[in-house]
This record gives sequence, structure tokens and C-alpha cells, in this order.
Amino acid sequence: MINRLIIPVAVLTLLSIAACSQTPNPANNLAFNNDGKYVKVKDENNVSHHQLAYDIQDAGLAPKGQINVWAEKLVNELVLQNDALRPDQPLLITTPVLANNLNATNELALQLQQGLLTAFHAHEFNLVDMNVATSLRATEQGEFMLSRDWQLLPSGLPVSHVLVSTMTMTPEGIVFNGRVVNVTNNRVLSAVQSFVAASSLSGYLQESELIESRNGLLYRHEKKGDSRYTVLGEKL
Repeated sequence: MINRLIIPVAVLTLLSIAACSQTPNPANNLAFNNDGKYVKVKDENNVSHHQLAYDIQDAGLAPKGQINVWAEKLVNELVLQNDALRPDQPLLITTPVLANNLNATNELALQLQQGLLTAFHAHEFNLVDMNVATSLRATEQGEFMLSRDWQLLPSGLPVSHVLVSTMTMTPEGIVFNGRVVNVTNNRVLSAVQSFVAASSLSGYLQESELIESRNGLLYRHEKKGDSRYTVLGEKL
């Protein structure tokens, strides 16, 4: 009787070990090597996505980084959740802002905005770029067409749908919330929420120091990383 139990017990033990070795799909599925070697980014969960498939090995396709992959995943879900916006309706992508200060942003958000625009275009949506000035500016530094000066930008753009989004920096990473809104009645047509671990955006984020200055005040922590992450180069 004891011998008969040995094999089933051994099989159950092996299955338990295999199950414990399989970690759940965390938010670090954007991570890849930055040493020049490309590692494909894919979801570990067996989930079907309605998205265009890109292969970095194909000739002519530009390489992508973590921030670009994140933007594509956000847009894929926004397209999946969309219940009213048609591809022929103009859409404007606004800059993600900080959830605790809707008048502030950072370098990471500015770059993410560019990625979101590209990802929406890959889904063949009708996009409007409000940063294109009304005239070309030829200077000694170069020829410029983009601007953030409202006086140089066109007015009365035919846009009734915009993507607005917020970001929150935490001690673990970034919380992102975005939604496509009809500005004529403020109706939300699609929404997405996401969390990305800081390790997945190592080229953009840095953990907090033991002593940090914020809004003119000094804060001391027991160890590094106790406070929220900050964007590299951000002025505190």
C-alpha cells in the first residue's frame, strides 16, 4: 500500500514545484535588454488582442522601446473598449498630466503622448496634430514647423473627440488612466487604466533618495525607494 502511494505523491510534488515556479504576469512585461540585443515583448497571459502585429526582424520596421510598447498596449485596450468613436472622426491626443496637478506634466508623459499618437494611427484613426504651426520657421538652428506657442498654432480645429489622461508616480511604478471624451457633451467613449512597474521603464525613472527636496521642503526617508519614483531629470 505504501509503494502504491509513492508514485502519486511524487507526481503531485512535481506539479506543485512547477506551479510555484510559474510567476504571474506582472506589469514588467514591457522589460527588455538595452544592451543592443532585441528581446521580443509579449504577454505571458493567453489573451487575444485586436491589434496589428509587428516583427522587429522584418526589414524596414523601426526598433521599439518600452515606452512605445506601453503606448501600443494602452491604445489596443482603448480601441477594444471604444463604444462610439468612428475611425473617420478627428481625434486629438493631449499630453498626460499628473493626477494631483492637472497643470503639470513631465518628460515621460511628453514621450508617451507621441507614442499614443503613433499607436492610434496604426489603428487607422483620423488624428489631428495641434502642434503643427501655421507657418514654417527657418532659423540658424534649423527649420521648425512644430510649436507649443498658442499664438503660432491654428485656431478652430474641427475636433470633437480628445484623449485625456493622468499619471501618478508611486513607490512601485506608474499608474496611468486615460479616456477618450466627446468634448461636446463630456461623454466618455473609451477608458483604460494601467500600472507599469518602475523596472520596466528603467531608462526614464529613478527611485527616491534618502533625502529629497520637494516644493522647497526637505524629506528624509529610512532607505532609498521609500518615496515615489521620479522621472530622470525632473526638478523637485
